[in-house]
Order: sequence, then C-alpha cells, then structure tokens
Amino acid sequence: MTAILLAAAAVAAPVAAPTVRVTVQPMAAPKPALKYQFLPEIRELKAGNAAQWYLRSFMEQRSFFFSKEGTAQRVRYQGMTLKELASEPLSNYGGSALTQTDWGARLDTVDWQVLDRIQAEGPDLRLPELAPLHLLAASLQIRFRVEVARGEYDDAIRTAKTMFALARHLSDYPTTAANRIGLTIADMTLDTLWEMIQQPGCPNLYWALTDLPCPLVELRKGVQGDRALVDTELRAFRDNSVLADTEVEDLVSRLSGRAGYIREQAGLPPRNLRAALAARAKDATGVRDARRRLIESGLGKNAVEGFDPVHVVLLDDKRDYEVRRDEEIRLLGVKAWEMDAIPREKHAADGLFTDLVPRIADTRRAQARFEQRVALLRHVEALRMFAAAHDGKLPNKLDDAGVPLPVDPFTGKPFAYVLEGGVAKLRGSAPKRDGHALSYEVIVQKK
Repeated sequence: MTAILLAAAAVAAPVAAPTVRVTVQPMAAPKPALKYQFLPEIRELKAGNAAQWYLRSFMEQRSFFFSKEGTAQRVRYQGMTLKELASEPLSNYGGSALTQTDWGARLDTVDWQVLDRIQAEGPDLRLPELAPLHLLAASLQIRFRVEVARGEYDDAIRTAKTMFALARHLSDYPTTAANRIGLTIADMTLDTLWEMIQQPGCPNLYWALTDLPCPLVELRKGVQGDRALVDTELRAFRDNSVLADTEVEDLVSRLSGRAGYIREQAGLPPRNLRAALAARAKDATGVRDARRRLIESGLGKNAVEGFDPVHVVLLDDKRDYEVRRDEEIRLLGVKAWEMDAIPREKHAADGLFTDLVPRIADTRRAQARFEQRVALLRHVEALRMFAAAHDGKLPNKLDDAGVPLPVDPFTGKPFAYVLEGGVAKLRGSAPKRDGHALSYEVIVQKK
C-alpha cells in the first residue's frame, strides 16, 4: 500500500514555524467528478430565509450553546484529537440545534434584516446576533470532526457544506465584522478538511474544491454597510451653512467617542481630538490651505470664506477622509497581488477622521489567504490523483499534474514547486506586511 507523507511547514521570518506532518493516501477523482460538492445546489434548496433558521438554532437548545456545562464540553471536544473524538458518544452532537442550521443552509434566500437599522442608526447600531455565530460554527466543526474521525465521509462533507454555506451567507450581512466572521468560519471548515484528507479512504476533493466560488466570502456588502454607518455619523458635518458652537461640541464629542472605541479595539492609545482640533484651528496658514482645498473640491467660495476656522478644519479633514476611504474601497476590485502596485496619495497621519478609514487591504489579505489555502489544498489533491495513476510517483513539474491548478493569489503566478529526490516541495508566497509563507514537502512512501 502506498501513502503520501506530506510535511506542511509555515515559515515565518526570521524563525520558522513548527512543521506540521500529514499522511495522506493517493486517491483518484470520484466518478462522477462532482459526486461531492461544498455548497448546496438548486436541487437541494427549499424556499425560505436562511438567516432566521441560523438564529433559530439558538432557540432550540440554549443550554447547549450558553450553559456552563455546554461551554465546558465544547472546549473539551475542541482540544481532542480525532482518535479521541472517535471514542466519544457524540453520534448526535448538537441534536436539533444543528439540524436547524443544516436546514437554514439549504434555503434559497438570506436576509439578515438589518439594512434599515444600518442606514438609520449609524455607529450606535448594536448587532448582538453576530457573536453567537462563533459558537454555532464551533459546534458544527466538532460534529464535522466526529464524522471525519469515524470515517463517515458523506456526512462529513454534508457538514462542510453547511459551514461553507453559513460562511457565504455572511457575505450578505452588510458589515465587514460579519464578513470577517464568515472568513473565520470558512477557515475553520478548511482546517478540518486538511484533517480529513489524512484519513484512510478519504475521497479525493480536487473537483469539489475547484467548484467552490472564488471568493467564497464576498466583502463588498460589508464594506458598503460600514460606509453607510459612518456616513450617517458624518451627515451632520454639513458644508452648506455655519455650524453653531453647540453643534460643533456635539459632533466632536461623538467623533471622539467613535474614534476612541475603534482605537481601543485595535489596541491603540487614545487621542485627544479636541486638543488636536483646537491646535489646528489656531494655525492660520493651515486654515488658509484648508479653505483653498475645500474651494478646489467644489464648495462655494463665499460659503467657505464664511466658515470659522474650526468648521473649516473639520470639513477639510472630512474631505480627506472621503479620499482615503475610497482609496481603500477601490481595492475590492483588484487582485491581491495588484494591491501594493497601486499608487497612493500621501495623507497626514493625525487627521481627525483617520480612525474611521476602513482597513480594506488587511481584510482583502485575509480573504486572499483563505483563497491561497484552498488553492494549496487543490494542489495536494491533484498530487494525490497523480500518485494514484502513477504507482505512487509525483510529477516532475506542476504542468504534468494533468488538471488545471490555480495561481498563488499573492503573486498571480504558479506556486513554487520542485521535485528533489522523490520529495515534492510546494510553496506559497507570503502576503505583504505578514512575512508568513506556507511551504509543503510531499513524499511518496510505500508500506
């Protein structure tokens, strides 16, 4: 019997990350090729709103998700190996709560019913329904791993399909916080798929992975929703009439609170926006330049000349924020490897609205990292197919694999691949500002 020994190492400069060793078997593609798929098809869908059923899952078994005992069990199961999970009495883990989630994942629409609130409430909006979705995903992953541990691959793929559908449905939630949860759930699913391909008799998943849409989790609605939240907040910074002192105080107070929360969440020190605004308003040269920029941007000269220095500074910084915001949002339309080649204007680091600028590049890199991991798994499954057809041997070059292979999302070029002494070395590039590259060594061993 032949097996492929796969050593997966994540190499971070200057110290290499621990090597992860994985044993997988050569395996031909299933017939028909799309016997397995990772998203529900039209023939599986029923009419209904998926979001309502996801939230209903928590109503079914609140103690399972939120009780002290349920939480302790979940943590214990998450720390178990597949071998340990296989001996646990978990054949119906999650019961009807997760059955509700399976049903929701196979409904034909998703409406989170938050659009009106986002447009009206602005940054004061609270979204308590998002946090429990982490618990739902963790519970699904435990069930997924139990099914893998028992060799119940059809059931395992069904759970993977539920998890990927939940992740994709979070693309339709109009905040990037929800989109990021979707990416996390997608990564959790992929983590277990990596475990699954190590198990004896695991079917080849090359075509199932190839069939996944790319990107799986979209960011556009979330980014647009975040923009609407901020726009609601900034609507009061009007540019067609003078602001009263009380209005300025209220606006600066709200801006300070919003920026302070963002900085706290990011682990950054607080800023005194009132002091910064007062200092800028006293700088006659800076105020004159700000008036000029506002007029050049299209505001009426007479109106701008009638604004006091504080109003001018606020409007000029709002204008700068809008420029910087769109510089980030435009990154949604380009490939990950193209982002760093786009020229950017220089902006002051201490702008009053700087903390409100979306960090699209960081979220896009997280999205591309997931795509890279899927692409690398596709490569491994292609190698499993090749080895199954060539007596356990690996191809001399990727062009010989016999199936299409995706490029590295961070370079737009093929993954690095070298066959040396029967060992295939596969490497993915690190995203900029990360330094964390993924490299694999694939060895064919005969038992």
